[in-house]
Amino acid sequence: MRDKKREARFRLCLALAAAVFLVLLAAFGRWLAPYDPLEVDYGAVMAPPGREHLCGTDRLGRDIFSRILWGAGSSFFLTFVMVAVTSLTGVAVGLTAGLLGGGTDTVLMRLIDVLLAFPGSVFAIAVAGIMGAGIFHTVLALALVWWTKYARLTRNMASEIRNKDYIIQARFGGAGDMGILWRYILPNILPQAVIMASLDVGGMMMSLAGLSFLGLASQPPAPEWGYMLFESRQYMQTAPWMMIAPGAAILITVIVFNLLGDAVRDVLDPKE
Repeated sequence: MRDKKREARFRLCLALAAAVFLVLLAAFGRWLAPYDPLEVDYGAVMAPPGREHLCGTDRLGRDIFSRILWGAGSSFFLTFVMVAVTSLTGVAVGLTAGLLGGGTDTVLMRLIDVLLAFPGSVFAIAVAGIMGAGIFHTVLALALVWWTKYARLTRNMASEIRNKDYIIQARFGGAGDMGILWRYILPNILPQAVIMASLDVGGMMMSLAGLSFLGLASQPPAPEWGYMLFESRQYMQTAPWMMIAPGAAILITVIVFNLLGDAVRDVLDPKE
């Protein structure tokens, strides 16, 4: 058992180191970029990768590597904001439904059932399409979809925990509702919410890139990974590096954060 825990912690350290490296790269990417991501150079239009341009240039001669570094900041920031908003909202709603019960629980769960009845990506695309293209509308559309599973998980756990013997004994001992919430319920729920949030970073980034690819998120000339794929779709055969570079950035980031989520789950899983 100790070897298994030691191996899980080692995997967590490796995944966390890789994730921290990517986050730092995104945070300082604009200072590490060798070129201005918005600078147009018609003398280097669709130049292949080389010594001057590591990842080549796009249809306007802009350096793709610089655009990836600049776009990493917005992609990471928006992803973390969405994960934070959806997880906090879902946990708050789930705790409200699980602890109050009765009609409040019924109303909130039926609302969640209605939202879960629609495929998440389709619902997000519909909301973003109705409200119009833009980063704020895209974040709101994804937040309306992703908070529901946090709420359902939290509600089920809170409903189960509130009937435990130690909760009843704590009430007999004079503990109030807020004391029970902070001392007994949240410590049991937060590890599961953290695990789910860490696993959702990669999926949220994929969803954001997907909506950007459809032209519903970032707008030109902002360098954003999903929109870079959208711009390069018609040059797949003549300049494949325009799509390979941002696609590889998304792939590597999603893999790293998925591995981090798996490692966090292995370490924090109470069954282990």
